[in-house]
Amino acid sequence: MNRKHFQVVTFLLALLVELLSPVLKAQQNENCDNQDQLVNYSILSPVQSSITKATGWAMQNNGKWVSSTNRIPFTDDKTNKSTDPNRKLGQDNFISLELRKIMIKDKQYNVLVKKYHDGVYEFPILHENWEDFVSLDFYVFNSELLSQLLPKEIPFNKKYAINLNAFARGTIKNFDPKREEDMIVGDVERIMYGESVNDWNLALAVFPIKNGDKEVVRFKLIKTFRKDYLVSYFTAPDNWDKLFDRSFYEVPLHVFKSFIRDAEEYFIPIKPVVDTVDSLYLSYYNQGVLKYQMGDYPTAIELFVRSLSINPDVQNFLIYSYLGNARSKMHLYNDAIGDYDKALELKPKTILDYADWTKNYYNRGVARYFMDDLNGACRDWKKALEMGFGPAHDYITKFCQEEENDIEKK
Repeated sequence: MNRKHFQVVTFLLALLVELLSPVLKAQQNENCDNQDQLVNYSILSPVQSSITKATGWAMQNNGKWVSSTNRIPFTDDKTNKSTDPNRKLGQDNFISLELRKIMIKDKQYNVLVKKYHDGVYEFPILHENWEDFVSLDFYVFNSELLSQLLPKEIPFNKKYAINLNAFARGTIKNFDPKREEDMIVGDVERIMYGESVNDWNLALAVFPIKNGDKEVVRFKLIKTFRKDYLVSYFTAPDNWDKLFDRSFYEVPLHVFKSFIRDAEEYFIPIKPVVDTVDSLYLSYYNQGVLKYQMGDYPTAIELFVRSLSINPDVQNFLIYSYLGNARSKMHLYNDAIGDYDKALELKPKTILDYADWTKNYYNRGVARYFMDDLNGACRDWKKALEMGFGPAHDYITKFCQEEENDIEKK
């Protein structure tokens, strides 16, 4: 592998060495909001969690249940056996269900993105010249609702439905994956600024089941018009049993749990501003973490620096770790090295933070590599490995052996 190729690979891998559990690290119990200083809108986050495989079930007219992977079959056998490409799509199908995050007017929202097989006939009446493609639906809902989709105390063997009260919803037919983010953000912006109206809503029906050692979750996405009486019908407890009478998707509990919990980790509860040094420091720090999660690194840097200007003596190594990572991602490697130095001076107070603290050695090594300091990079990677950060081993094996040989020759 040549040096240029290594730079690309190293940088991409370095981006993966993120800080553990943003919610825990954001000191959420004390945080607050300072909206006057913040940008009202941010970009769409990377995918936070996803479901890529589920079993779709449908009851046939003869009373028998049939299933298909990632597809809910039709309710009659004849239609299911049809060779019509449109019928093969089933009542419903999906390629992936994804949860992402977006900030709207300084509030945290999640975006549920459903990608699915789709298509159209060039001549619909004749059913000729079928063109298949992939489309997506998206629904934007308040992140606070995540905790209702799967409560901490899982209500096994009980059905329920949650109104997501979608702020925005859209369908993008035959979408271009390279423009996926821009298209979703564009649709959300048009709704946010009143240029278009959202007429649709989404309810999510959930049925966790525990039968002996078997634990699964049945779920169903219910798209409705944005009418109170329709949403009330689907989310009323008296109607919950009916939601699973004819069709649903099913996944192992751990899959659905990961889908919800992984996205929940990025939610940071925001409390009202209290005009004290600690409160203002935490406000900027937590907002910086949110911007970092969204990939808005310039704003994250600004917020972390502002937070430190309010409380320069803070003993929280994580703010310097985040600041170093944000600057590294902006290619400000020299500044990032200084941030990692400061983070490493502030040793963690609890063993739970130890793993995150050691990552600063690894990330500082990456920054040093980009500053053409291979010796320094190898020292940091070896220190990271010595302290238990396993991924550093591959870099030491591939790149530091050559550095040691060069030293021996000299």
